[in-house]
Amino acid sequence: MTDWIALARARGLDIPEQAVERIAPSLASLEEGFRPLLAKLEFSGEPAITLSESAVLAK
Repeated sequence: MTDWIALARARGLDIPEQAVERIAPSLASLEEGFRPLLAKLEFSGEPAITLSESAVLAK
């Protein structure tokens, strides 16, 4: 499972560890639900286009 506190720290997110600890069970549950869906994705499909946070926020 993902270490959500370490992930938030590595991404440089300004989220207090206590807040991450509170939402970690929900994030883990979402990850558990979505992980099996990854196996169903075809690798031959078109890739999703991702935008950077600054692009979304128009910075």
